[in-house]
Amino acid sequence: MSPGITSVFVYGTLQRGEVREHCWPHAPVSIEWGTIRGQLRDLGEYPALVAGEDWILGELWRIDEHDLTETLTALDAIECYGQDDVDLYVREVIQCHTLSGDVRQAYTYRYAQPSEIVKAPLVLPSDDGFCRWTGRRGSLSDLTAER
Repeated sequence: MSPGITSVFVYGTLQRGEVREHCWPHAPVSIEWGTIRGQLRDLGEYPALVAGEDWILGELWRIDEHDLTETLTALDAIECYGQDDVDLYVREVIQCHTLSGDVRQAYTYRYAQPSEIVKAPLVLPSDDGFCRWTGRRGSLSDLTAER
């Protein structure tokens, strides 16, 4: 773990309203919208983050520092990171831009073998310029209104 980092940026099934929303072992201190640079590939049941220059819209979950180790251990298991010889995702530290204008370091999970999914469909930016996975492809104002 990196000292001082207590946030996790999620862009797929771990977001609110998605199938793994309830897999977090602890309630967050806060959740806010954020963006990172990358590219999303749609793997059907879940997305894969790979290197790229698109703006990916997701959620920045801030975790109490006392809950961070247990939270990352649970997320590592979900993302198949550090569990066996071959990782599905790799946990890394990224720069996340909040919609309020702050820049924060956060953990996120990037697909470990991007060369294996080059033919998977790209998640293209919406009219607002952001890429988002699954049912979150409405406008940013629609997303904000539902919360």
